[in-house]
Amino acid sequence: MILTKEISLLDCGQQTKSGSRCFSARKDKNYLLLMCGIRAVLRIRDKQYYMQPFTFLLYPFEEEDSITVNAQETVFYRYLHLRMTDGYLKKLQETGGINLFEVHTIAQPLAVEEIWKILLPFMQENNLCSPEMGEHALRLLMCLLMESSDGTVSRAAEIPHYDKLTALRHKIYAHPSASWYIQDICDDLGISRPYFHKLYLAAFGTTCTQDVIASRIACSKKLLSDTEEPIAAVSQKCGFETDVYFMRQFKRHVGMTPTAFRRVQSAGKKKN
Repeated sequence: MILTKEISLLDCGQQTKSGSRCFSARKDKNYLLLMCGIRAVLRIRDKQYYMQPFTFLLYPFEEEDSITVNAQETVFYRYLHLRMTDGYLKKLQETGGINLFEVHTIAQPLAVEEIWKILLPFMQENNLCSPEMGEHALRLLMCLLMESSDGTVSRAAEIPHYDKLTALRHKIYAHPSASWYIQDICDDLGISRPYFHKLYLAAFGTTCTQDVIASRIACSKKLLSDTEEPIAAVSQKCGFETDVYFMRQFKRHVGMTPTAFRRVQSAGKKKN
């Protein structure tokens, strides 16, 4: 459990199978935050929510003491059971544009992914993480979500080619090593490069090129952590054109070289 004056994380986890999951409130001012990684249809109480990849929903417990989330088909969502003060909720709504019962887009899924890796251990028994780290991670996550919510999915769906752009973004993160040439994408959509850039930025708050790099960085971090493959092989498997470009982008986004990152990960595994 992570407790602060304004917002507290009571529980978190993920659902990877279809079916129902019930969440029970703990006292008052409880909220359920759902973040979807794939396209899914969720039914909460008497309403259906059509979730696109990289979207989130903030739902209040209100007067009832439980919320049941139903997913009929393949699903992947992460949940955070939160308790917030009225002042913090007002900040989310007025400053961040996050409205209850509305689906919002996540502009920086890679950053959210990294924060999730920090938050999840706090819900496990005998974790060795410092409370301060958990508090900072929770606050950072909420800040990222507030930056992502420049309009709900319902408004974003008014953007031309929105469904195709969403499907494209999901494929980029699912297949980072593929050859993602912007001109080929534009040709498939039948639009110009400047127009594509404008639409993509309007829909997700970031560019397609930045998403491609972010997805490849995430892929490289996993390979560096889980394998002993040479840096050159990792670079090639993740879709980077050259080793030099890979190392430059990695240090820019992660803050250290691939070799240093592998060393840190290896030391952490030995310690655990």
